Amino acid sequence: MIQNTEQLTQIQKNLFESLQTATMKSIDGFEKLAELNLQAFRASIEEATEQARTMMSAQDAKSLADLATKSVQPRADQFAAYARHVYEITSATGAELAKLGDKQYAEGNKQVQSAIDAMAKTAPAGSEGVITLVRTAVTAANAAVDQVNKATKQAVELAESNLEAATKNVTPRGKKAA
Repeated sequence: MIQNTEQLTQIQKNLFESLQTATMKSIDGFEKLAELNLQAFRASIEEATEQARTMMSAQDAKSLADLATKSVQPRADQFAAYARHVYEITSATGAELAKLGDKQYAEGNKQVQSAIDAMAKTAPAGSEGVITLVRTAVTAANAAVDQVNKATKQAVELAESNLEAATKNVTPRGKKAA
């Protein structure tokens, strides 16, 4: 339980710092995505320009069709690489924010336990049942949060393994699919 204004001020400072950290980590992630998108856009323009020049130099319809066909696989490889980079950036940013959230949750849980302990010390005789009920409710809520965290981590691991498997299935440039 909050005993004085210094504790309240410290709690507010900690929350502000956590919010500031989360905001900066989010901005870092957005900056990385923006940089990746600019690089992809530049590369796309350069490749399209080069492809247009090459196609303009085609002598007949067959060579034009061959050039168009050859350009498909590199685009698939580039898209797969782009998607992998986007996933890496968002995954890393999400992991940092989750770590920050876990830390904040642990601190909040510590404060709740401290408040319950303070309440138990000052509670009138005969209120032990209420204190036990509150402790049980908090314990159950913590168990539920732990279960959700475990399920979320499993889902993330499954998504990562699926992405890795999908990435391996993209045919490398210039090679035929098995």
